[in-house]
Amino acid sequence: MRARGAQTVYLHNGDLDWGEERWLLQHDGYSDAEGFADLGCPRLTSWGTEDRCLIDRLIKWIDNRRGRPFFAVCWTDQTHDPYRLGPGVRPVDFFHGKSPANLPNDLSSYLNVLHETDHQLARQFAALRERGLADDTLVVVTGDHGESFRDPHEQRGHGLSVYEEEIKVPLMLWNPRLFAGGRRSAQTGAHVDLMPTIADVMGIAPAGGWQGYSVFNSERPSRVFFLTNVDDYLFGVRDGEWKYIFDTSAGKEMLFDLANDPEEDRNEADSSPELCRRLRQRIAGWVSFEEVFLKGKDELTKLSDAATASTGAARP
Repeated sequence: MRARGAQTVYLHNGDLDWGEERWLLQHDGYSDAEGFADLGCPRLTSWGTEDRCLIDRLIKWIDNRRGRPFFAVCWTDQTHDPYRLGPGVRPVDFFHGKSPANLPNDLSSYLNVLHETDHQLARQFAALRERGLADDTLVVVTGDHGESFRDPHEQRGHGLSVYEEEIKVPLMLWNPRLFAGGRRSAQTGAHVDLMPTIADVMGIAPAGGWQGYSVFNSERPSRVFFLTNVDDYLFGVRDGEWKYIFDTSAGKEMLFDLANDPEEDRNEADSSPELCRRLRQRIAGWVSFEEVFLKGKDELTKLSDAATASTGAARP
């Protein structure tokens, strides 16, 4: 986008010095990068400040570039544990007096900060409409992970499993002209598909080094891969409504039919060994590909040529 004349910015209401983030951004093509210390708001938690301050800054940044194309990445931070509301924001009773058995206070706090972030996103949409920019602006909303509260499984937080509550995230594409009336799709994708999707909507070719497919590509594979290594090493693949998990630390495998068992309560691995074998091979192929991919294009070309020679056809 910067090469196409857009002003680019990375805005975050967290700390840019956490996890080498500032150093990484220096090499990512952004014209500017700002963290919570640049927003003029006090800390809300050890992570940063309110999402309200982030949206205030984004609107001001857009106003300073009226008439010029822009590309902004905004990382909201208020929905991170400890899920704290800003001063003067009244909590909502989402349970109507009937609290869940597991971690009701944590879950209530989480739902309330999600509600607050939704409110700030609504402010952003309204600001674009008020400035006559809505029809010419694509807003993409997603999350980096889900969050679990010991329901329906025992873990709390994220990164400890690859159950749906931890890996299921939203993807919303907003533009009143392109998506008039709104619609919902049951199609499954992954973050690796995010950039190709944005490029597709904007009518530009994806970069050659990107993986993934646009979610609007009718020929895209139905498979989605995922992993975590926070505690144990867990690898997974979803193919249609089947989801397979391989716990390499424990040598255990799990298979779930999400169409009939959305809470992943019934492990069907023992009754479907052939399906498990096929999906485990998919994971092995994915891991092998990524290892070669990280080594560079020359090694990737060799792998592709070898696959073509052995099968008689190129692999997608």
